[in-house]
Amino acid sequence: MAAAAPQGRWGVLDVFDLTRQPDLIQPAYAFDLLFLTAGLSLVGIVLYVCWRRPWRMLFYLPIALAWAAGAAWMTWHDIRHTQAVRALVRSGQFASVEGCLDRFHPGLANPSEADSGLEHWSVAGQEFLYAADEVRLGYHRVEPSGGLVHADSWVRVGYVRDDMRGHNDIVRLEVRQHACPAEPNPWPK
Repeated sequence: MAAAAPQGRWGVLDVFDLTRQPDLIQPAYAFDLLFLTAGLSLVGIVLYVCWRRPWRMLFYLPIALAWAAGAAWMTWHDIRHTQAVRALVRSGQFASVEGCLDRFHPGLANPSEADSGLEHWSVAGQEFLYAADEVRLGYHRVEPSGGLVHADSWVRVGYVRDDMRGHNDIVRLEVRQHACPAEPNPWPK
């Protein structure tokens, strides 16, 4: 069972807050470096094997180059987006919504390859989704792993939109437990 967060005014829990320490908003350098290293290693292996046995592995060179280029592009986006989020948080220009949940679908504590385990919920027309095993800069603790967002929660969410990845990064989250009628789960399991 997760430790209870300190309760604030009117029973609101301050669950997650990067707005007080924006310097904690950093790219996932190690994660990005892993994919860059794998891509560049694939290119090196293909070129080495082609040098030893010409033309046999040349077919794999475009695949290895595409992997390396994709990893480089995602790393560049991650760094650029993180810098933009940090600047918006420092200036207080992030978006915010509050209210009872419109929809809620709990995530999975241990998602499998067949199921992403995404937790989905929306408030005031804004959708939020995340999984327990994601590497991202915002809040991503799912309900079965001690997350404090439930179907009957009232929430106040500060977020920044990531248009390239198509989701909202939660930079601040406040929750009041059992303050609303429980929303049905409209998403398939």
